[in-house]
Amino acid sequence: MKTIKYILSIISMALLCSSCLESNLKELDVFKGSDITSTFVYYRYIDESYTHVLSGANAVKQVTLTVSNAIDNENGTCDITVTIPSNFPASERANISAGQLVVAVSISTAAIISPIGDSPKLGTPADWSVPHKYMIEAADKSRKEWTISVNLVQ
Repeated sequence: MKTIKYILSIISMALLCSSCLESNLKELDVFKGSDITSTFVYYRYIDESYTHVLSGANAVKQVTLTVSNAIDNENGTCDITVTIPSNFPASERANISAGQLVVAVSISTAAIISPIGDSPKLGTPADWSVPHKYMIEAADKSRKEWTISVNLVQ
């Protein structure tokens, strides 16, 4: 008798836990964009004027640099011109170079960006004195190769 109750309870649980949401579901949009929409460039340095109380290490500061973009969605190129803002620390102004910049980009909704070859991961300090190539894959699986170049104006 216990076995029959156990089997009936399993069958009833299976029926109760099933879903009838398979019909009349709204079709979701599949995003097709594989474009760069905006860019950001940062410079990180060690601030020797500030020491952390607990670790005794100097602070790492990050400064947002001023950018102007030339984004060409048709040809897959992004040319970034970077200028140093007026509030940039004078002690670090001489040290900044294109070989130490952090570049980040915004891309189309639901897209994925990945470096091609030896291009650096975006968001990490890297040498931007040469152009780098990236692949952006849209949600609909279409792909576009991009070349990102940075020109630092001092």
